[in-house]
Amino acid sequence: MSNSSLSCMRVISPNRNSPRNHKIDTITIHCVVGQMSIESLCAHFSNPNLGASCNYGIGPDGRICTVVDEADRSWCTSSWENDHRAITIECASDGFYPYAINANVWKSLIELCADICRRNGIKNLVWSTDKGTRMNHLNGCNLTVHRDYDNKSCPGDYIYNRLGQIAKEVNQKLNAPAGPFKAYQGQVNADDGLNCRTAPVSGSVLKTYPDGTVLTITKEEGSWGYCGQGWVCLDYINKIASANDAETKEESIMNGKLFKKMYDEINPTYNTLDEIPSYWRDDIQELVDKGIISGSGNGKLGLTHSDCKAAVLAKRIREKL
Repeated sequence: MSNSSLSCMRVISPNRNSPRNHKIDTITIHCVVGQMSIESLCAHFSNPNLGASCNYGIGPDGRICTVVDEADRSWCTSSWENDHRAITIECASDGFYPYAINANVWKSLIELCADICRRNGIKNLVWSTDKGTRMNHLNGCNLTVHRDYDNKSCPGDYIYNRLGQIAKEVNQKLNAPAGPFKAYQGQVNADDGLNCRTAPVSGSVLKTYPDGTVLTITKEEGSWGYCGQGWVCLDYINKIASANDAETKEESIMNGKLFKKMYDEINPTYNTLDEIPSYWRDDIQELVDKGIISGSGNGKLGLTHSDCKAAVLAKRIREKL
């Protein structure tokens, strides 16, 4: 039983049962109640005292992490029976009603659900607004919700009221005829460069493309693209609008650079503890000392402003539980 190739991080939680005792035939979507990055999600669910986990998490930037392998049962829905047959997905959301998810999370959620269905032989996602139908899997219903099994509002009204639309969009992908892949160009958007690997996710590093490099992507596999020499993570590629003339193409590249500059200004990356705002510094120091945050390599923390906020929020919530 495989995991999704759409996941770009795998940190396995101790909060699981291995293996699951039922064929995967259900998907259960949850809201995190907080804009937690996948790094923070993995750290949060790796806490053995939490007593909870999920199969996948989706951060506010759309990146996907694996917390419990699909072969195993997560502890997510307050139902032993449901979690043995379901893939559970925790989505970064607003921390207030109706717990909305953003467009990045929505897009990744649809792609992930479609991928789960394809690999596990689920031909269609079926939603019902009737609790009894959902809990008893009647009429082919294979989308369930946490609130059916416990006194909770999860997945929040924003997701709950759109589960029919989620099923519709997933089914459109499942039933869409496969068309020929069209190569496109993309620009590397990574301050420290982007590794080119022999294979997606865990392949050996062949080289590192500098920030701003324009690559031609000739095929895709999940969130990875082949650029002629190897595979690169598409999370760090800004797709360039198709253009026949050099002037229009250059304008597209400059727009990508401008967007990156604007984004970095509102969500800066901190590579040292001294760079982290003083009101979060002690909390981040503690997480680093405990090994929960290990940084991005070469002695750099590599934490964005939003990463710090999510990590500190998760830490302080745990301390109050």
